[in-house]
Amino acid sequence: MNGTDDRAARAWSTPRTCWTLIWTTLRALVVLGLAVGCAVAFFYFVDVSQTETGRTAENADRMALLCFFAVLPITVTGIVMSWTAIRRLRAGGRRWQVVTVQRFRSGVREWVQLIDHHDQLIGTLKLRRWISASGYRDGTEVWFAGDPRKAGLVALPGGARTLFAYQAPWYRAPRFGRTLFAGSGDPGGLPPRAERPRYEPKPPPTPLRGGKDDESFPSPRMLRRTLAYILDVTVHVAIGVGIGALANPASRQAVEQQDWGNLQINWAMVVGFFLLASFVDRVLIQALTHTTLGKAVFGLVVIDRDTGGYPRLRRLLAVWLVGVIMPVLVLGNSTVPERPERYLLPAVRRGDIDNRATES
Repeated sequence: MNGTDDRAARAWSTPRTCWTLIWTTLRALVVLGLAVGCAVAFFYFVDVSQTETGRTAENADRMALLCFFAVLPITVTGIVMSWTAIRRLRAGGRRWQVVTVQRFRSGVREWVQLIDHHDQLIGTLKLRRWISASGYRDGTEVWFAGDPRKAGLVALPGGARTLFAYQAPWYRAPRFGRTLFAGSGDPGGLPPRAERPRYEPKPPPTPLRGGKDDESFPSPRMLRRTLAYILDVTVHVAIGVGIGALANPASRQAVEQQDWGNLQINWAMVVGFFLLASFVDRVLIQALTHTTLGKAVFGLVVIDRDTGGYPRLRRLLAVWLVGVIMPVLVLGNSTVPERPERYLLPAVRRGDIDNRATES
């Protein structure tokens, strides 16, 4: 590859790759615009439901509820797509290099190993989407632009079928291809055939932290967890019902006069503020303090099943989203997330956490 060859040019200067970058960026902006539109529509329909009466108010309530349920997942999707588009554009500013790929599929994830012209392994990345139908095969020569240890663009010669590959810190790359023989003296090459193992034994599964059999957290907590959950749900429901009932001036007057028969509850606002209270408590507050209001009352904190440490904000957000969407998936007989136990964070006694810190 030389400087005058198209493959030595920057990735974004290749027409097919340039179109892919433009399309993915526009797609992310459209999703973000849709999220903003849903937010504006939500406040508009809430205002209509409070100022109008009869069937118009009922339809406005339904539309406000629909917009509220749509705005959060669309916003999260738009942010993720925008961040991925930015990383694609960064990689597009790098120059192409020719590499050979070996691929491996683990469940719903697709991985590729990048091997340079010296037959050395230079990186293992996760693909943004499956490549089984994109023309890539083991030993295929492809173009790569980016940092093979972090992220980059992978394309067939000419820039066709450009895909984004990245190193995800929350996904551990499986051992396959060249990594099966790492440590044999030549990390990039293969040992003689007679020295190659016939199979790769699977490592023992890592025990989940925070379970009943985890001796690091010996204090009983089942009753505390149940009571904390009931208290959290009660607080969230009370916030939703309170705001939904007091948002209407007629309802406020009925409460002041204790005329419960004329109490008018805006159910769209009840559901909306219930979810908002749940989000603030279970995601934002829990990210800062590692506990919710209910868990704090009973001396509990949440931990990550895989690491035993406090979960990060993105894990708490994923747990909350799955908790909201899972009932719909189950009732609709849809596909549930892979390893659903990852989205059930264990709660342990804060005293056990303090004892572990003191011992260490």
